[in-house]
Amino acid sequence: MQAAGPRARYVVATFIEPNGNRLYHGADFLSEPQRAAAVNAALSSGRPSASAPLELLRREIGRGIVLLQAVYPDEGEPAIGLLLVSLQVDSYLKRALQQVDFPHFLTRLEDVSAAQPIALLDDLQRPARPGDFQQRLHFGGRVYLLTLAPTAAYAAAQRGWQSWMVLTAGLFLTALLGALLLLISGERAQIQAQVRDSTARLQEREARLQAILDKAADAILTLASDGRLVSANAAAGRLFGYPAELMQGLELERLLPLDEGHSAATLLRAIAGGASHEHQASGWRSDGSSFPLAISVSEVELPDETLFVAILHDLTEQHRAQERIYRLAHHDPLTGLDNRLSLNLRLDQLLAQTRRAGGAAAVMFLDLDHFKKINDTHGHQVGDLLLVAVANRLRELMREIDTIARLGGDEFIVVTSGTVTPEAAGAIAVRIVDALSQPYSLQGLTVHSGASVGLAMFPSDGDDGGTLLRHADTAMYAAKTQGRGNFQFFSPAMNRATHERLLLENRLWQGLEQREFELYLQAQIDLDSRHVIGAEALLRWHHPELGMVAPDRFIPIAEESGLILALGDWVLQEAVGLLQRWRSAGLGHLRLAVNLSARQCHGGGLLPLLDRLLADSGIDPALLELEITESAAMQDPERSRELLRELRARGIKVAIDDFGTGYSSLSYLKLFEIDRIKIDRGFVKDIESDPNDAVIVAATIALAHSLGLEVIAEGVETEAQSDFLRNKRCDEAQGYLFARPLPVPAFEEFAQPALASTTP
Repeated sequence: MQAAGPRARYVVATFIEPNGNRLYHGADFLSEPQRAAAVNAALSSGRPSASAPLELLRREIGRGIVLLQAVYPDEGEPAIGLLLVSLQVDSYLKRALQQVDFPHFLTRLEDVSAAQPIALLDDLQRPARPGDFQQRLHFGGRVYLLTLAPTAAYAAAQRGWQSWMVLTAGLFLTALLGALLLLISGERAQIQAQVRDSTARLQEREARLQAILDKAADAILTLASDGRLVSANAAAGRLFGYPAELMQGLELERLLPLDEGHSAATLLRAIAGGASHEHQASGWRSDGSSFPLAISVSEVELPDETLFVAILHDLTEQHRAQERIYRLAHHDPLTGLDNRLSLNLRLDQLLAQTRRAGGAAAVMFLDLDHFKKINDTHGHQVGDLLLVAVANRLRELMREIDTIARLGGDEFIVVTSGTVTPEAAGAIAVRIVDALSQPYSLQGLTVHSGASVGLAMFPSDGDDGGTLLRHADTAMYAAKTQGRGNFQFFSPAMNRATHERLLLENRLWQGLEQREFELYLQAQIDLDSRHVIGAEALLRWHHPELGMVAPDRFIPIAEESGLILALGDWVLQEAVGLLQRWRSAGLGHLRLAVNLSARQCHGGGLLPLLDRLLADSGIDPALLELEITESAAMQDPERSRELLRELRARGIKVAIDDFGTGYSSLSYLKLFEIDRIKIDRGFVKDIESDPNDAVIVAATIALAHSLGLEVIAEGVETEAQSDFLRNKRCDEAQGYLFARPLPVPAFEEFAQPALASTTP
């Protein structure tokens, strides 16, 4: 025996009985042609197949045949192995002839399946003669020829060949049969014992099988060919609501609905003959309720009847899980509205229907006003309740055939179904804005929000869902810039503005990387002495193609894109660097004011950056003044209060910028630890002509002084304004009257002590 060569398939002996034949273990039955032919015949036919005569692996027992039977896990499935029996044919034949008790036989057994016979046993050692007895035998798909002849001594003692034929026939038909019967009767006791043992084992296996069936989670039914139940396990009784013992004899129609004109056998045979042997249907319980189930059927052909074995699985929980999965995949988990995936699918369907009908549809993009402030002030739980309340109000406003979706955050989409004119769409938008602006009562809190709505019309503003959503978003952004709480229709001009805004945002990032930004400084003047006591740092952008870009053009974009954080850090670094340089340039007495953005105030990186800059530069922190706008401070008063306290603890001066333009100024002013307030230019410009502005400015100065705060006014452009402020004891001022914003070198020249009292 030697190792088989490499090939795609091997058939190897893995289990051997009895132990004496262990030499077969590991033998590959495709390595030898005769064995391989028998293997292939057994696999292709599915019936017992015998090999041609061959030398058995146990060479001491000589020639024999190998009988193989393919083993299948289930009907219709490929074979998983083969059962193999090695037969030493000559020993079986000699044993049978010995029972006849006639020692005068000469015997030959040949395999005549092929053109050239192959002898398995040959005592005759001569060609067959007319007087010899011959019989063809069929076994394992092969044909054998048995030849019997008398010995020469016996033939000489007889009277002729006729007597031999009679003798042979008699022996073969009676004596040989009798010998076999004697052999059987001699083993009768052993056979009966084996039958009793086999019966007991069979009964044990049947009991074990029934226990397994009763423990099975799925229902298992055995049905006759007419559709009546032969047996059912316990799970089948639980599934259909019948005691298991009462299910025997039930007709299949009592459990499963049958199509008109179809019998139970037709249904069962159709399922069994299907590609997957499975079928889904509705089952009927004993109380009349229906439920979904999956059925798998196998047809079993027995000698005297045909049975069907059906396995049934309840699909109720699976369908519920599928519905939950579908809902999670297509709906917003918080509000229950359609999500982005579902919106895109429904929008495509709606536009296709509207296109066929030649109609028009409206897509509305909604964004809640002040949502971030509400969420940050009252917590995410209140923010979630607000989103749910908004969703409910939209459901009340819109029809069931309309689509309402939440994209995420505080963004909602409304799509009208059916033909709608721009006038009707505008009326819907008005109702939405009005409904969402009404107060909300959430956990005992009264919350005010609102919505900005952008509208895009199909087909005039776009022919596909993606374009319409993008244009509605652009219109919503335009609505926000108009003061919130309103709606805007999309226009091509908005699209151009959006494109320009995106282009400008990209250029902003490039400008920061390529150092296109610089600081301009506007002098701050002591009103009594007219000396320069400091400056406000103002950011300027010199673009190589666009030229000088106005701050009111790029600062809002930087705020929205998040670039303001990087710009703000750069301004602080430049400002601290200037203060460090001024110490040795004769300007060490000047302070420098820097505006903080709302994102800087409420982010976590400001204080660590300041600590590093102050430590590295060694400047006096009191020369650095940070300005925070009143509106930014009021976004989160508690957080702002803590930030201002931390800044002043480091010795940094703090000012409230644009004072008077926000809300609740007076009530919160005493809570903030600040050094100075800055009166907005909007009040300063009309103090000569508007008595109300004059009163407000005078009262603000008096209030600040009563709280121990200094006051600086911005936007001073005339001597009359300067005189009024000085008479009201305003401390400082800045404006075109004293100096315009200047590049750093020009400011440093202007601020030299010799020019401290100069005027333009």
